[in-house]
Amino acid sequence: MKKIIILGPPGGFSKRDYERFGMEFLKKNFSVKFLDFTPWIFPNLWKEFSNESYKGEEHTIISCKEDFLSFNLETDPVIVLDWLNVKNIKANWVREELKKRNSLFVTFDINPIPENKTNYKRILVDLITEPKKFFRNFFKFFESKYYSLKKICPHDISVLGGLSVLKKSKVENKIFAHSMDYDTYLNIRNKPTNNKNSYAVFLDQDIISHPDTITLNLGQPVGEFYYYSILRKFLKKFESDTGLQIKFAIHPKSRNKNFRNLLDGIPCYNGNTAELVKNSSAVLLHTSTAISYAILFKKPVFFLTSNKLKNSWIGPKIDNLAKIVNARIFNMSNDLNKPLDPKVLLKVDEGKYKNYLDQYVKIPNSPDIPLWEIMTKYIEKHFTL
Repeated sequence: MKKIIILGPPGGFSKRDYERFGMEFLKKNFSVKFLDFTPWIFPNLWKEFSNESYKGEEHTIISCKEDFLSFNLETDPVIVLDWLNVKNIKANWVREELKKRNSLFVTFDINPIPENKTNYKRILVDLITEPKKFFRNFFKFFESKYYSLKKICPHDISVLGGLSVLKKSKVENKIFAHSMDYDTYLNIRNKPTNNKNSYAVFLDQDIISHPDTITLNLGQPVGEFYYYSILRKFLKKFESDTGLQIKFAIHPKSRNKNFRNLLDGIPCYNGNTAELVKNSSAVLLHTSTAISYAILFKKPVFFLTSNKLKNSWIGPKIDNLAKIVNARIFNMSNDLNKPLDPKVLLKVDEGKYKNYLDQYVKIPNSPDIPLWEIMTKYIEKHFTL
């Protein structure tokens, strides 16, 4: 049986990861191992996620170089699904070791997000006000660029999830596919809609404590007290003006355990974001990639910012994403005392939505089947190991 090694992304291996990575499907066709490098490459994250890891025979924890060498004792070729999401000396050493086995590397660019123009003013401000952070990010940027130039394997395959990444891809073997969120959409799109009680859903992306704030050195865009105070006030105002109850969809990787107190009675939900969007009347967000559900189910979207958020790294991302889908932005700092017109809120620019779908969710005319089935069929047709 062909073997697959998944180089897992930072943040541990959760039950959600088990499902999203199609483990049950892959195990029918391959011998599968999921290597979790979090304790070695991102030890700060491991302190928080080690107790939440999904325990299964496929899951192998790599806490140091010796752990990987002990695992990688065989010499036969394998299929490597590279989800490490980082290019540095440790990650590329792992890739080079697997390359020695003449392995087939599969990379993924299936969750693209719209890119912002370089904000040179912001860079200058960071250099002046936070020089340590600036030079740390500067080093990591060039480290990533340097290791990106390293050729991993002569037979790379790239799985692509939108025209925006297809245009940039230089890999010879391309698999036209879609995002992981589209797989979730396929599972629920034909289920009956339950919209008996109208509501709006807020898509949390945990901008205060998301693992990316560590792995990408982003830092908190605003303080926790300020953020939840103004967010809570605006969400309750939205409820009052529109008559739509707010349902708070917790980000699946959120590390915040205090939502009940922070949101003061706004109901929270975990693990069913796609269903919440499908059955909603409207969607509120900052820049969450879960906007793809709103696009797929053609729900009106509204973006939330504030004076402090606008001056942080997330501010331009909010502005750019709202422009791409032609949606309204509410400034929570300035709009708390302005009435919201419910009729204006329920409009969708279908042309912009279709463009977003094609560019960032699913390549047009790609197979309308699960992602892992698309990948497996391509490998079986074009490659032998």
